[in-house]
Amino acid sequence: MDLVVRWDIADINSKKEMKNYNLAFVGNTSFSLYKFRLGVMKSFVKEGFNVYAIAPEDEYSNFFEKEGIKYIPISIDNKGTNVFKDIKLIFNLVKVYQNNHFDFIFHYTIKPNIYGSISSRILNIPSIAITTGLGYSFTKKNFLNWIVKKLYKFALNKVEEVWFLNLHDQQYFIQNKIITSNKVFLLPGEGIDSNYYSPRPKSEKEDRFIFLMLSRLIEGKGIPEYVKAAEILRRKGFNVECRLLGKQGKNDSQSISIDKVYKWHQKGIINYLGESIDVRDFIANSDCVVLPSYYMEGIPRCLMEAMSMSKPIITTDNVGCNELIVDDVNGFICQSKDVNDLADKMEKIYKTDLSKRISMGENGRKIIIKQFEESIIINEYHKKIKTYLSFKNVKCINSTSQNENRRNFKIDKKSSTIKSRF
Repeated sequence: MDLVVRWDIADINSKKEMKNYNLAFVGNTSFSLYKFRLGVMKSFVKEGFNVYAIAPEDEYSNFFEKEGIKYIPISIDNKGTNVFKDIKLIFNLVKVYQNNHFDFIFHYTIKPNIYGSISSRILNIPSIAITTGLGYSFTKKNFLNWIVKKLYKFALNKVEEVWFLNLHDQQYFIQNKIITSNKVFLLPGEGIDSNYYSPRPKSEKEDRFIFLMLSRLIEGKGIPEYVKAAEILRRKGFNVECRLLGKQGKNDSQSISIDKVYKWHQKGIINYLGESIDVRDFIANSDCVVLPSYYMEGIPRCLMEAMSMSKPIITTDNVGCNELIVDDVNGFICQSKDVNDLADKMEKIYKTDLSKRISMGENGRKIIIKQFEESIIINEYHKKIKTYLSFKNVKCINSTSQNENRRNFKIDKKSSTIKSRF
């Protein structure tokens, strides 16, 4: 898909030699970087940038090199609260950033946003922090929430900008005085390639009505409610099948064990499909995609994929989800944590005539193309980078003083401290 913005590197470098800029994308999993930001990273590769993906190793780590993206593994204890591990993460990030001479860095999710931004600040590398959803740290007002807000306020003080995927999260950070309003930018989701996720006919000859939920196996996504709603529909004798597709969550209090999921599957309440890199066939063979989430979402990717493929959706009026759903236009809104209301909305769409369901799906695709198309998101990234790496800023960023700063910073492994000569 063509980009609206095109770089004129010759203009930017009119007074200096041609240079390949080093651009880093740092996330808490390789899965999330590959799944949600591959299109953005590939667009910069196409424009001649040296693009790096920095994240813990998982099953998606090997895919980056095939796309022309350099992969650097980093260890991140995403759910841990061990201060010594977090300090070690800063040291490791400083070392990686220093060795690769990055010109600009994008950070995603809480720990990269905090500790990556601090590391960039130490080395005077410009960066943007992207909050992809508040997550569990912000669901309760407790000591952890207090600490996270303090860390965020310190870490984000010197970043170029802080991006948010929804207005709720942006206002939360401003109202809690974590950042000032002049630093915020609202990004309309992480984008979806509507050509890749395009409508296609069903490949299965199935007379049953197929509900599909795509989600990591964590409670906050509403999986227990989905299973209970499936039981209600089953008891009513409706000719439906409720499918679940998604990978296991991390080992924390919100994770749903795979044994529990298999029990639901064996009882015939749901049909668990495992996990898949490419979900298009699963969406195509469904009649409606469901996400009864009460998790602090950014903008749910699974709903964007479903809408792009012209499927009606059922979701809550939850943060992030409500950015996508228009009740009775592209699907139905259900009440959060309300099993009976979810079952009612599933029954309602089951009984909706085919022509209206098709219309709902088409309406959803129109929303995606108008507001959440990947090219729109990529265009925003390129405009920002063009601003921050313009000739004037490049001259400043790559000045002798910065090079001296990078040389002056040294990691003393014996004392485990960062030393500076200024």
